[in-house]
Amino acid sequence: MPEMQTARDSLSHLLVALKDVDEDVVRGEKRFREHAYAIAYIDFADEVVQRSQRLREFQERILGDDFFDAPGHLRWNKYLYLVAGPKSISDPQFAAAKAAIEADRDYARKRVVSVDDLESLLGTTELFETTEGGAPPDVLAEWRRRLAAGQLELLLDCPTPRNATVEKIAKRQAGRSAAVGQRNNELHQADIPLATSTLLSLTIDNFRPVHDGKTYDFGKVTLVTGANGTGKTSLLEAIERFYCGNNLRSKSAEVVRIKGKIAPTDGGNLIDLQSISDGPRLKARCLAWYNRKDFAVDAIVDSFSQYNFLDTDAAFRLSAKLQPTDVATELSRLLVGATAATTFDYLEKIREDVEKAAGKADLRAEKLEHDLDNLEMRLRELQLRPSNAKTLADSYRAALVALDWKNSSNTDARQLGEGPRLLAALGYIQALSSLGDAARTIDDIEHRSAKLNTALIAAQPHHERLSKLNELEKDLVNDIELNRRNVEMLSRRLVYESSGFLDTRTEYFKVRDRVDMLAARLKSQVAGETPEIPVHYAELPIEVALQSAQSVLYDAEGRLANAKRAMDVHGKAASARAAAFENLKSAAFTTLQHSKDPNTCPLCQTVHPDGVLFHLIEELNSGADSSVEINALVNIMSQAEQDVTEVMRIAAALAFYQNIANRMGLQGLTSKEILDELVGLQHEYESARTELHRLSEEGRVLREAGFSSDEHDHIWNRVSHFFEPAANGGAITRTAEVLRAQNEAVDYKSKELESHRQEIDVVVEDIRAICRTIDSPGWSTHVLPNNSFASLVALQAEFILATDNVVSLRSYLEVAGSVPLAELQARVTSVASACSEAVEALRSEISNSEELQAFPLAIEDIRLNLSNARSEAEALGTARNLLDDLTANASLENATQEALQAIGRQIDEVFSRIHSPKEYEYVGNSDVLLRAVETQKTRTLAQVSTGQRAAFALSIFLARNRTATNAPPVLLIDDPIAHIDDLNALSFLDYLRDLAVNSGRQIFFATADTRIASLFSKKFSFLDDDFKTISLSRDPQLTGVATDN
Repeated sequence: MPEMQTARDSLSHLLVALKDVDEDVVRGEKRFREHAYAIAYIDFADEVVQRSQRLREFQERILGDDFFDAPGHLRWNKYLYLVAGPKSISDPQFAAAKAAIEADRDYARKRVVSVDDLESLLGTTELFETTEGGAPPDVLAEWRRRLAAGQLELLLDCPTPRNATVEKIAKRQAGRSAAVGQRNNELHQADIPLATSTLLSLTIDNFRPVHDGKTYDFGKVTLVTGANGTGKTSLLEAIERFYCGNNLRSKSAEVVRIKGKIAPTDGGNLIDLQSISDGPRLKARCLAWYNRKDFAVDAIVDSFSQYNFLDTDAAFRLSAKLQPTDVATELSRLLVGATAATTFDYLEKIREDVEKAAGKADLRAEKLEHDLDNLEMRLRELQLRPSNAKTLADSYRAALVALDWKNSSNTDARQLGEGPRLLAALGYIQALSSLGDAARTIDDIEHRSAKLNTALIAAQPHHERLSKLNELEKDLVNDIELNRRNVEMLSRRLVYESSGFLDTRTEYFKVRDRVDMLAARLKSQVAGETPEIPVHYAELPIEVALQSAQSVLYDAEGRLANAKRAMDVHGKAASARAAAFENLKSAAFTTLQHSKDPNTCPLCQTVHPDGVLFHLIEELNSGADSSVEINALVNIMSQAEQDVTEVMRIAAALAFYQNIANRMGLQGLTSKEILDELVGLQHEYESARTELHRLSEEGRVLREAGFSSDEHDHIWNRVSHFFEPAANGGAITRTAEVLRAQNEAVDYKSKELESHRQEIDVVVEDIRAICRTIDSPGWSTHVLPNNSFASLVALQAEFILATDNVVSLRSYLEVAGSVPLAELQARVTSVASACSEAVEALRSEISNSEELQAFPLAIEDIRLNLSNARSEAEALGTARNLLDDLTANASLENATQEALQAIGRQIDEVFSRIHSPKEYEYVGNSDVLLRAVETQKTRTLAQVSTGQRAAFALSIFLARNRTATNAPPVLLIDDPIAHIDDLNALSFLDYLRDLAVNSGRQIFFATADTRIASLFSKKFSFLDDDFKTISLSRDPQLTGVATDN
């Protein structure tokens, strides 16, 4: 087929060392300098279905030998491409065959490709070169232009809180003056090489504690590995800080000292460059590298994130399970930058805030207009109102004089201070009137007060006598109660005496103490057998018996030792004889074996029957000549052992009795005497225990009858003071006498109490007679009428307030005692009412006068506030309209679409390389981004898998980097494929490898995944010294190429 031949011919500029390894199969290599880093096998047979059916056999034929002969790193970098032509594609089994081939992981990675895809997958140099004219429009600049038209540039800084920002918008303070406009600075001379140089090393003096004081060396490709928390991201952010003077994720105002060593790509001397934080210089870098004019110094880190430092967080969020709207948001963060996405989100929120504030400002202006109309109307009413305050004041003053009012003020109508005093006088009159129907005049009240005082004086002596009698009564009642309790206790004590409880308890305690004493003395010898001692030892003093036993033991042990030695000597002699007999027997057997006549003895020449001579020789050492000696020695040794055992038993028994005597303090000298004394103590102990048991039984019977020690002790504590102490613990013989005396005391004191109570009744009646003299139904009172001295005192105390009210009333006006209180109350009420009217009229006149003076100022203030409210409403309305226009016509969605169109070709080239299997192709129009390869159905990012979304996110970043023609040639990638499936991860690493070989970019790749790190090393180890690995750990001493500075 012509297209197959054309594709085969084009391999010469894609691969080197081309050769045919099978019919229609070509092998070629990709090389960096002299090293091969990838081997490709291209099958042009157009037999995809047939290959899938015999895939194992096909691979072993073309790959088997080469696979095992290749170096270790090349085994991870072998690729088999099966080119599908019209023949394969038309086969109904093509799709299944393609899936089966690409899913197989033996020997090499496999792809079924079209002729058109082959060149892209093999990676021509043109696919990795930077492209001109692909930079998307700067949406932040467009927003700045629109906001500047309405003097709202401050919104680009996203200031918080938003309510303060809204206030600035309302006051037209959200713009920037012309003096604040951006000045386009020229790129500093020292910064020019940064865009065309490789970063060789980084010395970090002060940035993050994990890296401070360290120097890191970098290659064309640098792998940074380590567990989470070891500083991988911090190292990449140190590189970001070196280029941008700040960090996107964690901005800090601390002093940072980082020094980099760079090497120009076109040759020349190495250059040392210090990190900077100078704003104009950083703005100049941003303009030169990214063609971005911005007021903010931080714009450079935002651009660096879009073009050089993969926003891994945004890529991860894009690959996560999101709602369709969230997918669009995260896509925008990747395409137009996190700053633009955050800013637009802020603009949408502030637009809502401005809309609400504009509505409130309109309502406030309407309210101020209404308030202004009301004030102007009130002013006109006050200017037309007449005054009658002086007329009312003159009338009131005349009534006050007629009332005989004391201490009145002068006749000036403005001095109307008598009102409170009039009300106080009226209150006193009302209080006096409330005393009852009998309180008609002040004279009646004063007469009632005098009668109360007289009665109280007359009752005072009787009250004092009654108090004394009550105290005597109380003492007698307490004494009688005490005597009765004593009678009860003494009666119970007498029952205890007659029951024998006291004798039984006393005897029980004595016997119990005796048992405890004997038990403590005897201890383990309370009961049990005692060792026997022969009579001739028992009669001897214990020390003499012990010495005798020791002497006998020594003699028995000597005899035992001698017998054992004799047995040893006899045993050795018997062994010697047995050995001699054995040798003799062996010699005899040997002689007989060599003799011509085995039945003839070689010594005595005696002829024996057959077999007899051999039997006699066997019995040579079986004689019983030593049996008597052995038996005698055995008997002697056995007797000696018995003697030793017996004497040791006797000595132990004697020691036992000696120890008993010393411990128990026994008086006996011989073991027999000690034994007799011990047995006596044991008998005494048993007798005491028997007696104690008897007394315990008697105590149990008494307890069952209701007697107890606790009750007895309680009774004795209450009555012991009636008895004289005695040696036996209490004089119990006088209990009946004391009981009789207490009964007599009860009778005597009861009679005396009756006499006192009769006298109390007489005194109480005298007081009641006095109380009856003041009884009158016409007086109101809160005191209960019980005709007691206490009621007299309460009545007087209650009436004192009435007399005080009379005194207070006469301090305000002259009043005769005979004037009816009802008439006086009416006159004072009339004058107080006149005073109130005069005061109210005067207050109204004064208020009107003050209002007339204040209204013009208030009206002027409201007019000023109304002008401000209208100005704020207008400013907020203008801002609302501008923001509405911006969010509608310059939205983040529009900017995202423009960015996609600007770098669409680059995204397509990268996406086709790194997503595997190739299920989708990039479309990138305004309606849809992707399209399924087989069905040609369109798909949004929300409709594809998370792995495909992740691959698309990486494609956007790599496409962005290709358009950054003037930016530093670096790629910083932080753990980008932890959330991507294996096939896409391999495709991404393959793309990075081709990028490193075919472009001048420097790659920094960080990962915590040891599997990915190992695979990355296998992919890039061919670079030799141009590939560096930095291994970080939580240990302060880092390993790898990091060294102490």
